[in-house]
Amino acid sequence: MPTPATPTVPLAEYLGRRLLQAGVGHLFGVPGDFNLTLLDGLAQVEGLTWVHSPNELGAGYAADAYARRRGLAALVTTYGVGELSCLNAVAGSAAEDVPVLHVVGSPATTAVARGVLLHHTLADGVFDRFSQAAAQVTVAQETLTRERAAEQVDAVVLAALVHRRPAYLSVPADLAGLPVDAARLATPLAAATGPAAVAAFAADLAALLADARRPVLVVGHLVDRFGLAGAVRAMAEAAGVPFVTMLSAKGCLDEDHPLAAGTYAGTMVDPAAAALVEASDAVVHLGVTFTDVLSGFFTHRPADARTVRLTATTAAVGDGPAHEVALTDAVSVLAAELPRTRRPVPAPAAPRPVPAPVELGVGPLTQQAFWSVVQDWLPAGTAVLADTGTSFWGAAGLRLPADTVFVGQPVWNSIGYALPAVLGQGLADPVRRPVLFTGDGAAQMTVQDLGSIAAAGLRPVVVLLDNRGYTIERALQSPTAGYNDVTPWDWHGIAAALVGPALTHHAVATAAELAQALKDAAEDRGSLVLIEVALGAFDAPPLLRALAERNAATAG
Repeated sequence: MPTPATPTVPLAEYLGRRLLQAGVGHLFGVPGDFNLTLLDGLAQVEGLTWVHSPNELGAGYAADAYARRRGLAALVTTYGVGELSCLNAVAGSAAEDVPVLHVVGSPATTAVARGVLLHHTLADGVFDRFSQAAAQVTVAQETLTRERAAEQVDAVVLAALVHRRPAYLSVPADLAGLPVDAARLATPLAAATGPAAVAAFAADLAALLADARRPVLVVGHLVDRFGLAGAVRAMAEAAGVPFVTMLSAKGCLDEDHPLAAGTYAGTMVDPAAAALVEASDAVVHLGVTFTDVLSGFFTHRPADARTVRLTATTAAVGDGPAHEVALTDAVSVLAAELPRTRRPVPAPAAPRPVPAPVELGVGPLTQQAFWSVVQDWLPAGTAVLADTGTSFWGAAGLRLPADTVFVGQPVWNSIGYALPAVLGQGLADPVRRPVLFTGDGAAQMTVQDLGSIAAAGLRPVVVLLDNRGYTIERALQSPTAGYNDVTPWDWHGIAAALVGPALTHHAVATAAELAQALKDAAEDRGSLVLIEVALGAFDAPPLLRALAERNAATAG
């Protein structure tokens, strides 16, 4: 607690200024009576902009995409009904290692102390049920107190930054204006790795690399989360070491780089990349996660005595101990050690296949033709967002042009994520025009966020794959089952109602129509462009078919 002579600021302002220091310029969420005083205080902090979302789930998805680009996002909801509505989004951020600070406006401390039966509760006088739920999907949780409020804010924000995972902060309504010590703001939040741990990791690494002649870097999504793409690229170039990229890190490094050796998902996606990893005598895991899908159903090379494993907060070599070293520091150590040993210059990677060109005829559009036309059109310097299902597995097969961001959710796989993610990506990275690929089933879950996207001034290209159902589920099992169908919608009418006059709509059914619509969309920078694409209900892109085959084999 500050003394009477200590300069103070209201707690809401303190939180807002900590967010600004971490690169946050937008607040996502939905107002509710328990967070209104907090929101009034945050509104006084210059540099923070409130972003309207129709519901908390969409706000959570938008915050997730924002945090991927900015390194932190703030999601503000009310107690109970609001925080539970976005729990799925926060869980996705946890699974995908995305630092979203979930700030919940909660009942006043006086009401909690008396056990008052309040709305948005179970009317039983118990107030910690929802923070317990949040504890399952967040790396740190605090319910603020009068005595330690500023210290608690700092601890939770720092935890999100260090671990690149969600954290939970409950702000009682009567504490939002609490005076707290302003002097703490002069010291930015930062965590330092101990020099002894760095030295121990460096020694273990040097021992492994001393006789390594065929090292390879396996680039995972944490490279992107920590903003380390440039450092990893420079390290690979300095040491002449090839790299393969996990599907979860697609777009993190230039796919046309001379040292890029393909996509690594075990043997499912790219056999050449799998062979390179298998033959390596030093495999460096840079923030990877090997789930069933990302590992090609566990056909990857498991970590062994010749593996370096780097996570957000630890670094380990072979069977040795995990040293408490932050990923940024571990990459610096690796960059110093890798070039020390002369190795043969790797042969240039074989050209990776891209969707084959198609004739722009008048026949019905197939998945193969669709992605081939997209490949020919996709401009550099954009942000590609692909929703779970057909869209992700089609877009994953694209060869991205230079300076292209890719946003997907291959670990959590929540259908409907990518449309609200356009809002977060677009606000976090306004120089890139978002290009969204989403299915009709996914869009039916979160289409209302088109209104928020348009209101924010964003003008993405939205490519809606209308195949009348959940094609990924059809590919996996029971393709003709009625539960895989969705109700047909008037997409043009719905989008027009949500977006208004800023909408341009194209309905396409052939490759020629698609190519023309994409060309027009590239030139139409002043509109939100919706391209509605008619596709066969049972057609699927090659990678989705491969996924379905592996899934069936595993189940069998």
